[in-house]
Amino acid sequence: MSGQGMEIPKEPVGRVLVVDDDPKNRRLLNDLLRARGHKVVEASTGEEALRQVSEAPPDVVLLDIMMPGMDGIEVCRRIKDQPATAAIPVLLVTALSERSDRIRGIEAGANDFLTKPIDTRDVVLRVRNAVHLHQLHDQLQQSCDQLRHTEKLRDNLMHLIVHDMKTPITAIAGYLELLFLDGKDHLSETLLEYVQEALSATRRLLRMTTTLLDLSRLEENKMPLSIRPCDVKGAALKAFEEVEVLAREKAIRFVFPEESFMAQCDAEILGRVFTNLFENAIKFEPSGGCVRVAFRGDAGWVRIEVTDNGPGIPPEYHGKIFEKFGQVELRTVGKMYSAGLGLAFCKLAVEAHGGGIGVESEVGRGSRFWFTLPQKGGAGPSPGV
Repeated sequence: MSGQGMEIPKEPVGRVLVVDDDPKNRRLLNDLLRARGHKVVEASTGEEALRQVSEAPPDVVLLDIMMPGMDGIEVCRRIKDQPATAAIPVLLVTALSERSDRIRGIEAGANDFLTKPIDTRDVVLRVRNAVHLHQLHDQLQQSCDQLRHTEKLRDNLMHLIVHDMKTPITAIAGYLELLFLDGKDHLSETLLEYVQEALSATRRLLRMTTTLLDLSRLEENKMPLSIRPCDVKGAALKAFEEVEVLAREKAIRFVFPEESFMAQCDAEILGRVFTNLFENAIKFEPSGGCVRVAFRGDAGWVRIEVTDNGPGIPPEYHGKIFEKFGQVELRTVGKMYSAGLGLAFCKLAVEAHGGGIGVESEVGRGSRFWFTLPQKGGAGPSPGV
């Protein structure tokens, strides 16, 4: 087969910093690497090398260990200690063959070693590989930065759209409430039922928009929390009032414990966590079933549990159901374990209080969702986290 027209891949070339106190060694490496197309800069001391790395980071550093003043080991360590330069490959050039010296170099973060007297072919190949590695790292970093920028734009656009949606949805809910109140005396029961259903759906849509906005705020740690002593059972009962109509539609009974506990938390956020978990339980609990709520104290923490008798969740999905993008994946593959973004909100809200959240579930044996909240400030590690 003829090679005519085939493009021969170019050997990667880059900017190489040669650091050596001996001008003969610098000249030898300079001539060798320039002949391969590399741009070579030189430094005769450790201090000068660090200055050049800071001002114009090279693709690779060829660094002599034995130098007066700051030696190569210390220069390497300082390059690797700085996040802006840590990814630059450092090749230590040394006449030392002692194992302990190489270990010192490895501890300092050196990527490779070249032994004096240098083998020219060895130098060329190792520098080529190091330059290629660093350039790939830079390309990957640029791709990651671009991806983060794109994600930020997407999140900002979503936040803007959802924020603008909230106003008309609130207005629709308000007018439906007025229609229901004014129509009690002259609308038929069927029409009133339609209005109630529309109002219920609108309120759910409003909660969804609020959840989306709050997810973004929680992710950016911009959601203020009003932390104060809160009666956990009182918050649970108040949240149940929000979902009681849904429970009655499926004839589902909720059982609450006799005792209660106090927790240090934002009462409004706690109520929304309860509401999401209750709605989730109602969605999967068979009609006529029973959802059980339990509280218990554990080493300065309150553990809250919501248990249903639904289809259960396979172990591989126990973590995904609490993640925002995990919810998207579950919807994509058609799994029935997702309950929208409510569980993602619960996770971020509980973690913002310093607590933990999880699920204990097996297929065919229901699910027990649990989360923990501190009973007082300065509590130890949350159990189960």
